[in-house]
Amino acid sequence: MDNILISCAGGPAAVGAIKSLKDINFKGKIITIDCDPLSVGGFLGDQNYVVPLSTDKSYWGAVLKIIKSENINIIIPTGDSDIKHFAQNKNVLESLGVKVFMSDYKDIIRCQDKFIFFKDCFEKFPIPFTSTNYKDLKFPMFAKPKQGSGSRGAKLCYKVSDIRTLDKEKSIHRSSEYIFQEFLPGREYTVDVFCGLDSIPYNVVIRERLQVKAGISSKGKIIINPFIERICKELCVYLNLKGPICIQLKEDKYGSPKIIEVNPRLGGGTYFSTLSGVNFLDLILKY
Repeated sequence: MDNILISCAGGPAAVGAIKSLKDINFKGKIITIDCDPLSVGGFLGDQNYVVPLSTDKSYWGAVLKIIKSENINIIIPTGDSDIKHFAQNKNVLESLGVKVFMSDYKDIIRCQDKFIFFKDCFEKFPIPFTSTNYKDLKFPMFAKPKQGSGSRGAKLCYKVSDIRTLDKEKSIHRSSEYIFQEFLPGREYTVDVFCGLDSIPYNVVIRERLQVKAGISSKGKIIINPFIERICKELCVYLNLKGPICIQLKEDKYGSPKIIEVNPRLGGGTYFSTLSGVNFLDLILKY
């Protein structure tokens, strides 16, 4: 019987993962971890542990103790920082009999740094022009941190004064850590891709984001779009990605979808895919 560890239990990706497991009547044990004792996912699983922040030096040691004591054999990371810990320690985890179904550390970093991702993929895929210097673009432009998720610190800028206020606004980021990106006014899409350990994409679910709260889809519509499916599959192969992947796209003024970022983990709205008939947790267990 499987014992699954789900990290960042307070996030929507973790909650969706737990609900997806319950939808298939999962018989194993669901262990959750989060720095917040009141994280919602902590009340949905079988056992919850409060751990340090994933950016804290003591995080990995605390999590490793839980993995050993609970005899964890599958890990489902749902946060940007924690997945790096698991990827960096793949050898340790595999020696404990843990199934590590995620991308390699170097490939995760390549996706999480949005400017590195742009430089690596701009000439090969439809990606909005991006620069670290706002003077390279025309207004309006989109400013967002080089690293981050959930739209934290992101801002649509219409003039220079909007950019100058980035340092003053309530954010953990400073303007020097921002990238500036071509503004895309059209419809937005999230694509959930399930890749094997050979980086071959096996399942793709595309949804149009109809309502977004704090960067997470709260309402969406599943669609079929051969162009989006093709470029997302090609991107996953090119970046050597493994496991569940979440890709964001937005249409430019001509209605052409462009890739704005790639998250090498379950997305916050992956439960939409479960509702459409593609349960990513079921796929992980079967794989």
